[in-house]
Amino acid sequence: MLNVFTAKDKGPQERGHWASKVEFLLAVAGNVVGLGNVWRFPYLCYKNGGGAFMVPYLVFVATCGVPLFLLETSMGQCTQEGGITCWRKVCPLAEGIGYGGSADPSVQLY
Repeated sequence: MLNVFTAKDKGPQERGHWASKVEFLLAVAGNVVGLGNVWRFPYLCYKNGGGAFMVPYLVFVATCGVPLFLLETSMGQCTQEGGITCWRKVCPLAEGIGYGGSADPSVQLY
């Protein structure tokens, strides 16, 4: 188990910060886009209709995917909290959004 307290003052350690914006963007891109997603995407396009699949996919990415990504990233940077607890700071009633967003989509709930 990690020790979060320093030996001298027994208080919590300072939370780390990004050195530059480029470092942050590369870390986020590496976390969001994995090798498995890049490897599987052409297969999924072919399986779901080829070029006809790309039109609604790109529309969805431009209208929903990018704005939601920017919203969650800016909320995390502003509140300096994780994906679950940042919603608690914004609106305590919306705390379930963080739990819903972190749930594994492959798990069937029924």
